[in-house]
Amino acid sequence: MTSLAEQVTALARAAPMPAVAVCVFDRQGVLARAVHGVADLSVGRPATADEWWDLASLTKTLVTLPEVLSLVADGRLALEQPLAECWHRAVGRPVGRATVADLLSHRSGLPATVPFFRTLTGRAAVVDAALRTELADQPRVVYSDLGFLLLGAMVEDLADESLTVLARRRTGLHMGRAPGRAAATEHCPWRRRLIVGEVHDENAWTMGGVAGHAGAFGTLQLVSSAARSWLAEQAVSPDLHAAARSCWATGHDTERFGLGWWLTPTRGLGGPVAGPDGYGCSGFVGNRVWLEPSRGYGVVILSNRVHPRRDVRAPFAAWCDRLLAMLATEVWSQGDSNP
Repeated sequence: MTSLAEQVTALARAAPMPAVAVCVFDRQGVLARAVHGVADLSVGRPATADEWWDLASLTKTLVTLPEVLSLVADGRLALEQPLAECWHRAVGRPVGRATVADLLSHRSGLPATVPFFRTLTGRAAVVDAALRTELADQPRVVYSDLGFLLLGAMVEDLADESLTVLARRRTGLHMGRAPGRAAATEHCPWRRRLIVGEVHDENAWTMGGVAGHAGAFGTLQLVSSAARSWLAEQAVSPDLHAAARSCWATGHDTERFGLGWWLTPTRGLGGPVAGPDGYGCSGFVGNRVWLEPSRGYGVVILSNRVHPRRDVRAPFAAWCDRLLAMLATEVWSQGDSNP
C-alpha cells in the first residue's frame, strides 16, 4: 500500500510548475512533505527544502490579517468601526467610511487593483493614491488587493512598527526580499529582468517590497507552521478565530469570504471535495493554503507557477485538485473510518 508521503512525493514530481513544495499537516504536526523541481530555470538550480518562496497574496492572511486582529483583541480597533474613526489618514478619504471588516472581507467597494506602479514611486505615494481611490457606487464584493494594501499601512501606523518587524516576530516570515536562496518567478517585462528573491507584485515592489497585500517570503517550514497555527486555532483568540472563519460577504459565482480567508466553495480553492467548513487563500505566483478544520488537516502548496513567464492557471489548478482530492481520501476518509 502506497503511503501518504509517497503519494505526495509522486504528485510533486508530476507537477506542471517548474518547482513545488508541499506540506500536509494535522493539528499535531507534519504528515507528509515534498520538494521537487527546478527553482531557477536560467541556471538549472534544483529547489531545496530550505528554499525561500514569494508568498504573493498569502501575505494577506499570514501577515496582515493576524496583525489587524491583534489590534482588535487589544481594543485598538473594532471590526465594524469605520476607518476614519481609527486611522487619521483615512479621515476625509473615500475609504474612510468603510469598516475594518469591510476591507478584510472584500466588501468595501474598492476595485480589485490599480496599477499604481506605472506612475508612482514610493510607499507614501502609493498609500495616498489608494486612500484617494473611489469606492463603487453600489455595494459589491470584489477580491481587492487595495483593501489589504491599506490595512497593512494602517497596522504600521497604529502599531508604530513595520510589517517587516511584525511578520518576523509572529511567524519568522520575511518581507520585501528573501534572506536566502529563493525560487525564481517571472521575467518581468516592466522591470526587464528575471525576478529572484524580490517581490513579484509590482505595486508591492514600488512600495519598497513591503505591503499588506503582498511582499512576504517564507520557507515551506515557516509557512506550514503559520498555517498550522490557524488549523490548531492558536493564531488568534478563539472568538476572533471563529469570526475569521465565518461568512462576512458573498460575491458573484459562489464566492464567500470570511475575514481575509476564502470559504468553501469559493473558486474551487479547496478542490473537488472540499469540506463545508474548509477555508484558505491563494497567491498569484502559484501558492495555496487550504485548511479543513472538521477533517483535521491542512496543506500548504508553494510553487513558481509564473516562472519564467506567467501562463494560464488551468494546469496548476488541475494539479491542486488532484492533490486535494487525494488528501480527502487518504487523510480524511481513513481518519473518519478509524476514530
